[in-house]
Amino acid sequence: MVDELFRLMAFNRWLFLLLFLIAMIVFSELGRWIGVHRRSRINEDKDEGASLVVGSLLGLLAFVLALNLSNASSRHDRRMDATLTEVNAISTALQQASALGGPEAEAIEAALKEYLLLRYIYVRANPADEEIARLSALTDEMQGEIWERMSRIVRETPTPPATSLMNALNTAFDASTAMRMAMEYRMPAQVVYLLLAMSLLGTGAVGYQFGLTRRRGRIPVIVLSTLWAVVITQIIDIGTARIWTFRTETKVYEWSMDTLGMTYPKDGA
Repeated sequence: MVDELFRLMAFNRWLFLLLFLIAMIVFSELGRWIGVHRRSRINEDKDEGASLVVGSLLGLLAFVLALNLSNASSRHDRRMDATLTEVNAISTALQQASALGGPEAEAIEAALKEYLLLRYIYVRANPADEEIARLSALTDEMQGEIWERMSRIVRETPTPPATSLMNALNTAFDASTAMRMAMEYRMPAQVVYLLLAMSLLGTGAVGYQFGLTRRRGRIPVIVLSTLWAVVITQIIDIGTARIWTFRTETKVYEWSMDTLGMTYPKDGA
């Protein structure tokens, strides 16, 4: 069920937003209907403390939204930091391979340039499981090839520069693993369901309050529901990599490849 939800969100952002908004409006109308019927059974001068309950629920929802927005922004920042760490690590390994010299080191240098391009393509890839899986497998394969060449260098000439290059490569590969973890992160299903459930209950409670007091409030409820739906959609977007509009910036990869005189696919290519 969780995978189906994320597939729906990844398929079409506006479809998810529309379905969620419709559900909130339906819950508000259901709450209004319950409130109207409840009003007919109680004294006209009482509201059973509904306004207090609704106010408390909306306050709790606002707190949860703020908490999750902060967490989502933090996740986005971590992905940005991971790109910088990975590019710096690959660039350091490139420089050390260039300084070491020799056929094997030159082969490692050329492979690292391809590796940098591969990592750039991986970060900017669209949310297609087959493509991402292929790029991840290719990354593992290239790491194995580079490490095999590095092992030959260390066995044949175990010098301090060779050891330094080995450590740099290990750091670069570790950074790629951290980058992959950051990109594969999804907001926990429990958090997503909590946001959706609280929003539906919140709009239902607001509708109940309007129905209980027999006040006209459909337009304010629709406006409130729209704002809720947009905010929650944005929270999910920011907190989850490769889903809608908040993509991880790849400028740092492009700067490094520009410095190396490499060609790479641009936006829209």
